[in-house]
Amino acid sequence: MDLDVLDPIAEAIESGAGLFEVVRNAARALDASLALLDAGGTTLALTPPPGSADERALLGDGPGVTSVELRVADVAVGELRLRPRSEPSPTILKLIATLIASEVERVRGPERASEEATEAFVRSVLSRGGDRDALVARGKELAVEVEGGGSIVVATETP
Repeated sequence: MDLDVLDPIAEAIESGAGLFEVVRNAARALDASLALLDAGGTTLALTPPPGSADERALLGDGPGVTSVELRVADVAVGELRLRPRSEPSPTILKLIATLIASEVERVRGPERASEEATEAFVRSVLSRGGDRDALVARGKELAVEVEGGGSIVVATETP
């Protein structure tokens, strides 16, 4: 097993080159066309040329496409779809999927932290209220404008 194929992927991660560069290097290492989707199914990176048969197959679960769930601990962070030109080593594929999953999680971390902070702020306001000036200041830190007041809409669904 030649682990040298992982070097360009590791270098892209180390340099902060971004998800597309990581996925492009992974495609070379796996001798495959790749599509990286986030947990919601949004395409984050795609290696085949636009309009190609590989692109259509990867985005439509076409023939010859293998799907690998990307997980970090117990959280699904996305999906890696590949259309290999040769049979990839299962160990190399697992290592590459783990590297990509970790990079997706790292890239999404600040966004998720911001969402969690905003959610905590709203929960705090709803459950405890508090000093108006402190709430306005905390809201501004999170880009939540509450100085003019606020409204909440509660919707329920019935079967």
